[in-house]
Amino acid sequence: VARSEANTGDTRRRMASSKALRACLNARDLRALARKVQPSFAFDYLDGGADDEKALRRASAAFDELEFHPSTCRGVDDVSLETSFLGHTNTECIFPSPTAGHALWAPRRGELATAEACSTSNRVFALSTLGTRSPRDIAEGVATLKADRKMFQVYVWKDRELMRDVLASAKEAGFSSVALTTDLTWFGNRERDVRNSFSVPPKHSLRTTLAALAAPRWTFEYLISQRIEYALIRDLKRDGLLRDALPIAEFATKQFDAAFDWKDAEWFRAQWDGPMAMKGILRPDDAVRARDIGYDAVWVTSHGARQLESAVAPIDVLSSIREAVGEEAEVIYDGGIMRGVDVVKALALGANAVGVGKAYLYGLAAGEGAGVNKAFEILTSETKRAMGLLGVKDVHELRARGPDLVRRRIGT
Repeated sequence: VARSEANTGDTRRRMASSKALRACLNARDLRALARKVQPSFAFDYLDGGADDEKALRRASAAFDELEFHPSTCRGVDDVSLETSFLGHTNTECIFPSPTAGHALWAPRRGELATAEACSTSNRVFALSTLGTRSPRDIAEGVATLKADRKMFQVYVWKDRELMRDVLASAKEAGFSSVALTTDLTWFGNRERDVRNSFSVPPKHSLRTTLAALAAPRWTFEYLISQRIEYALIRDLKRDGLLRDALPIAEFATKQFDAAFDWKDAEWFRAQWDGPMAMKGILRPDDAVRARDIGYDAVWVTSHGARQLESAVAPIDVLSSIREAVGEEAEVIYDGGIMRGVDVVKALALGANAVGVGKAYLYGLAAGEGAGVNKAFEILTSETKRAMGLLGVKDVHELRARGPDLVRRRIGT
């Protein structure tokens, strides 16, 4: 009887969630829904930035200073969003940037929900080393996700043997490309997380308990799901790294290498025999140097404005980085993307592909896999509409004509 009542309650919750998702028209609607259904500590970890969050606001606001100059009578009756990057050929140009801890927002499925959404939409799935599902979990749980649609992200660990081991795990699970995150050698001052005493797994305290009680759907799923932990670290039997529920800033400070330099970056490139991107680029000279030491792509990002307060908005440096590395180099962009028009502007200014973080995570937090699908459906529809109205039929044409179609607003 108890099981039957629990299943009935779960069905009702899912029906209510589906109805709420259908009412969402854009990524900010998904954000509002996520805020409503998530405990505050989980939502704040997703939503927040560094210090006073000026860089976070600026990352999105900077797009407003770019205006479209559309062509008319172009005969565009269909739009393709396919692109190729890091060996992922003919894939959708919008993909989920690698983000840690998906089970914090979708306790039952975690990264599996995002991977499934990517597998059904011709989209690259990018898995974080600090995912709550491991590369093996993804390979076993989402068999429909092909190797050429799987990217793995790596941090700069102090333990070099661990770096080799995580790469070996990704290779064994069929991941075909790697992104090295270089902008997390120091940990940003994320005051929302400090106030919430945020940790993975969440600590059981009066504050977190009250937050969980205010989010009954999340709490139900949390209670019936596996432990929230860094799954790859578990698989590699580095139990010492998982023993305590440390505040995330303390964990990062203990494990990530602040002394990591260009010589180390060159060493790391030699550890992987497939395509690799350097993630964390905001300067043209760094982009050129990354290319010079063998990185196949440079990834323009400010880490979701969660690291350095007052960091430049990534969109403001994209065109200068593209100019520095040349037209043949691969450039990945993420930062501040909340609308399809933002995607179009990033492509026009030089990106081969556009990663999104918060926009799809709001979907995940609002409605698990269905929410991720909803987020990408919204962004895809908005992007195609904007390209059609601009008068371009595909990503190649948009990039070729970009500087003429997207210009900085006069006076900014």
